[in-house]
Amino acid sequence: METIIEIPKIEDFKKVNKLAKQVHELHVNWRPDLFLNIDEVISKESFEEKINAKEIFVAKIQDDILGYITINITEKDNPIMRYRKQLQIEAICVDEKSRGKGIGTSLLKYAKEFGKENNCTDLYLTVNKENENAIKIYEEFGFKVKSISYSMEI
Repeated sequence: METIIEIPKIEDFKKVNKLAKQVHELHVNWRPDLFLNIDEVISKESFEEKINAKEIFVAKIQDDILGYITINITEKDNPIMRYRKQLQIEAICVDEKSRGKGIGTSLLKYAKEFGKENNCTDLYLTVNKENENAIKIYEEFGFKVKSISYSMEI
């Protein structure tokens, strides 16, 4: 079965939020000091804005939404650094029952092609160090660790 990647419709809001909740719960478990346990991860207003800006895409198999990705493009123009037009993956999610079937890789491929079509210089994302499954997929896809963030509670 073929995975179709497309911009969602407004009526897909509940399904996308259901998926977002799955990933959000992982983050709540990993970082309860940072993440709140909430029911609506993406507001309807934000969802509509992302649709209109073409910053959210869903992965469908036979009209069933099994994953989504949110992105944005940022230009980095600093006089001491090389110019970059960076496609940042803000969130990526695959339904927990559909993981391991290539849906996440399809979303990553789509984001990479979208970046090429928009003359981006690089693809960027951050991942929680506890998310070992995602890290493995990102590394298999070709992502490399470029920086490490540290945090300390005070």
